Amino acid sequence: MNYLIASIALVLAGLAFYFLRERRWRRREQALRSLLDEADTLEASLIACRERMQNLRGMLVDLPEEMTGDADEALAADDKVQAALRDLLQHRLWIQQHAAEARQAELDVAVGALRQSRRSMERQLQHLDEITAALREAQAR
Repeated sequence: MNYLIASIALVLAGLAFYFLRERRWRRREQALRSLLDEADTLEASLIACRERMQNLRGMLVDLPEEMTGDADEALAADDKVQAALRDLLQHRLWIQQHAAEARQAELDVAVGALRQSRRSMERQLQHLDEITAALREAQAR
């Protein structure tokens, strides 16, 4: 009877170990997937931002200087977009070189940083859209 209880306890301990290890592996896999997805999304947003800034530059040619103040300010962020693309490249290199042995906390921090950058970029894109709409309206007048 004692052997039966000991064997059941041993099997339950083995199952618990297996499920905890599996859960940890899934969490790590999810973090890596999120890291790559966030990097892709951020890159797409940065490229879209650069394209919108180029379109905005073309619109500024047709308008008087006093109407283009906000747009000029938004276009000054072009260097920031280039810097963000370089930072993203560094993130991708870090992922390639260190993600396999990185601790879960490091992966979580990296995912959080990319999400924060993406949210910031989405705000910038929205701002560019608002400026573009205002300039289109000004051109129509």
